[in-house]
Amino acid sequence: MGILFPDRVMGLAQSLTAIVLGLAAPAATVPQSTDASALQAVASSCSGATTPTGGVPAMFCGVNVVRHSYGLRALRGNGTLNRSSLLKAGAIRRCGFTHTPCGMSFTRTFQSAGYLPARAFGENLAWGQAGLGSPVNTLGMWLNSPGHRANLLSRTWRDVGIATLQGQMFGHDGVTLWVAQFGRRR
Repeated sequence: MGILFPDRVMGLAQSLTAIVLGLAAPAATVPQSTDASALQAVASSCSGATTPTGGVPAMFCGVNVVRHSYGLRALRGNGTLNRSSLLKAGAIRRCGFTHTPCGMSFTRTFQSAGYLPARAFGENLAWGQAGLGSPVNTLGMWLNSPGHRANLLSRTWRDVGIATLQGQMFGHDGVTLWVAQFGRRR
């Protein structure tokens, strides 16, 4: 038995006052009936997508396969956002599952890594035990959550950075933690 917990924030650089602040993403109006075929495409196209140990390459592939399934452009991997995501994952592991771990502001890891200033940025977080922590299951959860879905399928983003940590976290063994940060500088 596993547990999967979602959380997400999406915000503009000028307005980050609420944890559930979001932009109206045109892609969020796409029918969810395509989700099953998109996730099947992830499972068959992305090596490691069905296992928690698939890692960042499987999630990066999965994000872009899902976006492609909805007619959206692929996101570019961004080293600065990768660093920011890894900083956030480490803070979450130390201090708890939230967009503001250890009392830091939501923007802190973006700033520390050097991604700001940016036109827009946001993140999706998730953790799951065992198979629930696989990239394909995490993407499925994000597609079934309106806020995560809006982030994943937003036309605003150009860049993505992804980090994952595995092990004992939040009082559970076999946890896979995911941090996906999205952004657009221009």
